[in-house]
Amino acid sequence: MLGILPRLSYLALLSLAAPGCLGALVMDGSSISLGSHGKGALVHGAAMPFEGTGYWIHPDWRARGNRYGTEEMIGWLTEVFADANRADPDLVVNLGDLSARRGGDTAKHRSHASGRDVDIFLLASDGEGRALHELPGMLHFGDDGRALRWSPGKAGHAIKESIPDAHLDARRNWAVVRAMLSRPSVEVQWIFLQEPLAALLIAQGEREGAPPQLLAKARAVLHQPTDSQPHDDHMHVRLFCATGDRAFGCVDKKPKRWLKKHWKYIGDAGAPAGRLG
Repeated sequence: MLGILPRLSYLALLSLAAPGCLGALVMDGSSISLGSHGKGALVHGAAMPFEGTGYWIHPDWRARGNRYGTEEMIGWLTEVFADANRADPDLVVNLGDLSARRGGDTAKHRSHASGRDVDIFLLASDGEGRALHELPGMLHFGDDGRALRWSPGKAGHAIKESIPDAHLDARRNWAVVRAMLSRPSVEVQWIFLQEPLAALLIAQGEREGAPPQLLAKARAVLHQPTDSQPHDDHMHVRLFCATGDRAFGCVDKKPKRWLKKHWKYIGDAGAPAGRLG
């Protein structure tokens, strides 16, 4: 039965993704990302724990129930945040949405359908560079990095707390990007972020003397989306399909594998977070 899977169409796999169907084909219970980021499903998705070393899922986003991803995604995220937190114990990331338990459409997203997308709040700091924790929502930032207004997690919910005198924390946000791009076991396809804010993170990496190949990766994947909001309050991270999942119908949408091939000839991005630069 498993031998015929590469020849099954994506729609056929989606029909099998109903409870009790695809499970008969996936004997080992491992996760599978089906289809694309916008038209897909998630089989045997792994749950992101509500909190762990270097991160927590914001309470308003916990209520949505979108905390599932592939096993590769969940394992990678926990390692990334632990790496970044070991280097800087004040670096604690707020997480928003991943995917629904079985993937597919969600009320807030046109993507996040197949267990390979995650929203990461942009980190903020005060005028002294101190990290701001446990904020009531995401913060929208201007092109210069200044905090402008709240982005609440609940529809129709206005955050009454005043906007803090805060800026985009370029150092800690760059540390998260650096950690994400320094683990070769998983490949990042995109980090969607407003262009001026992405430029602030790249400039931070340059100031820290990050390896040229790491900066090249960051420039390649940091991208302002053209078909959605500009992402000035969070980083939307998307992974390439795992090799095994492509045989089941996982599809990478623009860019496909040319970006991976390009990286191959750039060289190793360096050591894990905390030992780069």
